[in-house]
Amino acid sequence: MENLFSINSRETLFRVILGLSLLISIFLSYSLVSKNYHFLFFLIGLALSLFLMKSKTLPIVVILSVIPFTDWAIEQGFLPFQIMWFPELLSGLLFLKVLVQTVARKQNFRTAGFKFVLLFLFIAFYSLIYNSSGLIPALLMLRLLFRYYILFLAILNLDLDEKAMKLINSFLMIIFLLQLPLAIVKLLIYGQGETSLSLSSHSLSTIIPLIAVSFLYAFYFLYKKKAIYLFGILSFVGFSIIGGKRAFIFFLIALIVFLTWILIRQIRLNLRAIFIGVILICVSFYFAARLLPRFNPQNKVWGDFSIKHIINFAVEYETGVTEAGMTTGRISTTINVFNHLSKNGFQHLTFGFGPGVIIKSMFAGYDRKEAPRKSFGIGYGENGLTWLSIQVGYLGALIFFIFLYSFLKESYLYFRQENDQYWQSFAAGMVGFTFIFIIASLLYTPFFNSDSVSVFYFYLAAIVIIRKVTSGSIQISTSQAQIKR
Repeated sequence: MENLFSINSRETLFRVILGLSLLISIFLSYSLVSKNYHFLFFLIGLALSLFLMKSKTLPIVVILSVIPFTDWAIEQGFLPFQIMWFPELLSGLLFLKVLVQTVARKQNFRTAGFKFVLLFLFIAFYSLIYNSSGLIPALLMLRLLFRYYILFLAILNLDLDEKAMKLINSFLMIIFLLQLPLAIVKLLIYGQGETSLSLSSHSLSTIIPLIAVSFLYAFYFLYKKKAIYLFGILSFVGFSIIGGKRAFIFFLIALIVFLTWILIRQIRLNLRAIFIGVILICVSFYFAARLLPRFNPQNKVWGDFSIKHIINFAVEYETGVTEAGMTTGRISTTINVFNHLSKNGFQHLTFGFGPGVIIKSMFAGYDRKEAPRKSFGIGYGENGLTWLSIQVGYLGALIFFIFLYSFLKESYLYFRQENDQYWQSFAAGMVGFTFIFIIASLLYTPFFNSDSVSVFYFYLAAIVIIRKVTSGSIQISTSQAQIKR
C-alpha cells in the first residue's frame, strides 16, 4: 500500500508540474506579446514560489528576509514595486499547500483568532453594503490587514519542530542585528532623519527598536544576564535616534514599565528589574532629549536637556490644527474623526464609511490617499484607531484590537506555563512585542498594515501558539507518567 501510494503521489505530482509548466508558458507568452509586465512579475514570483514549496523552513526564511531588505529600495526607486507581491504570493501558496496536506491526511486545521477575523469580515461586509463603497477597495483594505495572517495559519499547521523554529528565530535575530550597522551607514550617507535604508525608515524607526528591546530585556532577565543584552537595548535606542523618531522614547518608557511589571509579578525580580528598568529609561530619555533636535530648545543635536520643552512640544505637536481647520496631530485628528462619524449618525459611528474609502494603492484607479484630507479634514496624524474607524467604524476597530489582544493573552499564558529558559524568554519578549504593537498601532501609526511589522508579528505569534500547545502536551504527559508511578 505504501509503495502504491508513493507511485500515485509521484504520478500526480508529475501531472501537476506538467500542467503548471504549460499554463505558465501560455501566460508568459501572453504577457510578453501584450507587454503586461505586472503579469510577468507575477509569473516569475509564482515560479520561484513553487520552487521553494518543497521545504518547510525556506519559504518562511525568504518571506522574512525579502521585506526588510527590499521595501526601502522600492521607496527609493531602486526596485519595482511588484517585488513586494512575492512574499504575499509565497505566503498564499504555503497556506494552500498546508491546507491541502491537512485535508489529505484528515487532520484538524488549527486556527487561532479566526472567530474575531470572521466577525470583523462580517462588519466590513455590512459596512461595504450599507455605504456602497466599492468591492475592490474593500478587498485591498482587507488584504492589508490579513495577508500575513494567512502565513500565520500556514505556519500553525506546518508541523515545525523545535530545531526548525530556533533556526528561523536565529535568522530573524540576524536580520535585526544587521539593522544596527545599516543604521550607521544611513547616518553617514543621509544623516539623521526618516530617509529609508532597510528597516530604518519613517515610523518603522519607532517600532523596530521597540521589538528588539522587548526580546533583549526578556532574555537578559530570564535567559542569561549578559551585559551584551543591555548594550543591545542601548544600541537600538541609538537606531531610533538616527531615524529621528521622537515618539520612540514615550513608547519605550511604556514598554519597559509593562515588561518590568510582568517580570516582577511572575518571577519576583523586584529591585534588580526596577533598578535596571529605571536606568535604561533615564539614559535613553536623556540622550533622546539632547540628540533629537526638536526635543531641545536649541533645535540641534546636543542641545540642552529640558523636560518642560519636551512636554510643551509634545502637546503642541499632537493637538495641532491649521488655520483652515485641518488637523495635524494625532489627538486632534482622533477627536476630528469621532466628531465626523458621530454627526453622520449611529450607523457611521458604528460601521464607518466603508472599507477601503481611505486606502492607499499603487493602482491609480483605486488610490484614495487624498480622501482623509478632502473628506475628513486630516492633514496629518492618522493613527490605527482613526484609520480603522473611518472605514469600519468603532465596532470594527474594537473587534480588530480584541483580535490582537487575543494573541497578547495567549503569549502571556504561554509565558506562565513554560519552564525552558529560552522559550520562556521568547514568550516574555512576545508579550512585550504584542503590547507595544497594540498600543503603538492604536495611538501612533497603523503598524498592523505595515509589511515589515505584520510579517514579523504573525510569524512570531504562530511560534507562540505552536509552543504553547506543545509545552502543554508535554506537561500533561509528564503529569500522567508521574501518576502512573
